[in-house]
Amino acid sequence: MKSGRQAPPILRCISGKFSRNLIYLTVFCAAIICILVINHLMFYRTNPETFHDHCASWTNETDFVIPGDEKLGMMSLYEISCLFTRYVTSLQRLCTEPKRFGDVDYGGVRICTDRAVAPSPGCVIYSYNHDLSQRFTDQMEEKFKCDVVFFGKDVISSSYDSTSGFIKVLASHQQVISVVVMKLNSRDFKYLTQFIRTLRRMQVKQIILEIHLSPNSGTKSDYVQIMTALRRLNESNYFKYWYDRNWNCIGNERKRNRYSRCWTINMFLKNGDEEDIVISKGSDLPNIAPLGTSPIDENEKKKYKNEYLKYISKHQILCKQMLRLGNIVDGGWDICHDVQFRPKPPCIVYSFGINYDFSFDEDMEKTYGCDVFCFDPSMKTADYKHSDHISFYNVGLGDRNKEVTVSGETWKLKTLRTIQKELGHTNRKIDVLKIDIEGNEISTIPEMISSGALNNVVQLCLEFHHYYDLGSLRKLYDIGFRIFWAHQNPFAAFYANGESYSYGMEVYFVNINMAANV
Repeated sequence: MKSGRQAPPILRCISGKFSRNLIYLTVFCAAIICILVINHLMFYRTNPETFHDHCASWTNETDFVIPGDEKLGMMSLYEISCLFTRYVTSLQRLCTEPKRFGDVDYGGVRICTDRAVAPSPGCVIYSYNHDLSQRFTDQMEEKFKCDVVFFGKDVISSSYDSTSGFIKVLASHQQVISVVVMKLNSRDFKYLTQFIRTLRRMQVKQIILEIHLSPNSGTKSDYVQIMTALRRLNESNYFKYWYDRNWNCIGNERKRNRYSRCWTINMFLKNGDEEDIVISKGSDLPNIAPLGTSPIDENEKKKYKNEYLKYISKHQILCKQMLRLGNIVDGGWDICHDVQFRPKPPCIVYSFGINYDFSFDEDMEKTYGCDVFCFDPSMKTADYKHSDHISFYNVGLGDRNKEVTVSGETWKLKTLRTIQKELGHTNRKIDVLKIDIEGNEISTIPEMISSGALNNVVQLCLEFHHYYDLGSLRKLYDIGFRIFWAHQNPFAAFYANGESYSYGMEVYFVNINMAANV
């Protein structure tokens, strides 16, 4: 039997009250923590600026079909916003030559210059409330002898021309209109429906819409209105051939610019008797062209530059669904999400050129569950495990196995074939190969082709820094790689041939020999 002095009644009373208060406090804190956790999860779910799943798992359909009014009305805000996001970032028809006119960062648009839908000589292009640059106007005059007519906000008076007045002007146009460009906020969505009705009385070759609809502030009514209008455009035989996540609308909260608050979608009118082209025929490249490793003088480079620029700006195959993984402007990359090329676990990704930005690699892990192997000799970082499925290696990509000295630092370079052997991937499918190695692709591409290291690569994402290596482009085409997309760098624009380009241009290929049977 234990013995000891019992505490006085007053202390027992205080102790009991203290215990009860502690229990109440604990329960209260637990409740607060639960509320914070739920709010945190809901914030991340409804604020794609900070985190999002690209709505990749929302549907597995190849073609996005906008449902009728009744079904749209039954959708939740999350569902309809996902449908909108995926719809405006998907394509429906192949334009083989979508060319950029105007400024690269903002103040320009892509126009399909395929023969059937290109602006006619002497045409008129109408723009409503869009900040198209003087360069766009000059290029339209130079390239097509077209006039650009502007409607919308008057800078001096800060007043708006009537949207209905703009539509009446279009309806009174007696000839075919080559291009109509419209910048739309949610208050303008009702006028888009009015514009679509007038299409029965006129013919517009191409319609370009810049749609401002923030994922944080858009209401369900906003989404229903714009989705209904887009469905009616599609029913009127307008099909999307290009889209842009506008750089001027990109959020940068927490230094992760993953989402845009506005999109530009480009459509052309397709007649019912026109054949749908899914893949273009022929490369339009000379059979004999210099490789990047060939000695070549500046005059020869200039000779091949124009042809090179035209080639990497073309689309050779239609990828209907694309996801931009990682940051939108710089650090992210586009992936073809079509079923026949889509990464599926267990999938492998090689990522060359990191520069401390793992946003693309992390999105590949989260979105597809891939094992991602990252390589960069410039980060002064030893090999390490970045996450469960992301491994980093202090190695660079080279045309042979060697060590080089850069700014007093020793870098280890290896060929792609050597790296595949060391990782046990010699005969494995590489779902995505991303290469951004600041100009060294000019020597590594010929080696990768000749060694057969690219034969099992499904998607190839390349940033080009040299604009004359037609030989490597020809060889990539010959072994099955077709361009499905190109992404311009807004910070490195240059202008040539009356068109708009950029240095450091991202070009995306799929290997038609590795397409899955679906």
